[in-house]
Amino acid sequence: MRRLALALTALALTLGACTNPMTGASVSPPSSPTASPTPSPTPTPIPSPTVVNGRIVVSNLDDNGAAVVAGILFPSSGGGCGANGKYDGCPVTDGLAQRLDSNPLTRAEPLCRCQNTYQSVSITTEALPPGNPGAIAHVVLDFGGGATVKLDVTVLQNGDGWFASDISCTGQDPQATSIYAASPPPCG
Repeated sequence: MRRLALALTALALTLGACTNPMTGASVSPPSSPTASPTPSPTPTPIPSPTVVNGRIVVSNLDDNGAAVVAGILFPSSGGGCGANGKYDGCPVTDGLAQRLDSNPLTRAEPLCRCQNTYQSVSITTEALPPGNPGAIAHVVLDFGGGATVKLDVTVLQNGDGWFASDISCTGQDPQATSIYAASPPPCG
């Protein structure tokens, strides 16, 4: 009997020593399962246009990059980018900056192909065909009295950002009305 009492005492001490080693408390399952709230994704903020090496750069993360570029080139104030006659600081490719700087339209400002200041601007965009990263920004400059200039601005998206690469007349032959044409026509 003594052996039985000793065995039971040893068993009780052994079982009493079984605790969770991290807390010192015995392990027991939770009384009811608890659901942790699912974290909601935080949207990544789109960086604002910045100036990099003297040029305005629109982030390539911006889904509306073409509209942003067109808005910088043709702001509602009418005083567009390059108003000083130099386009190197605008969100345009090097080739377009050089072409605009050369002033291919002797009697008009080359970006808007106009002589007067417009009163308002509207901009819509459409994606380029699949496989071509970028969009066409359709720009309508309103000079009042029914006078408008309609431009198509080709805006490309690359690893560095969004940049305008060409300007042509809406609804006309894009090659014949390109700013790169030998004699770019006015876009009325």
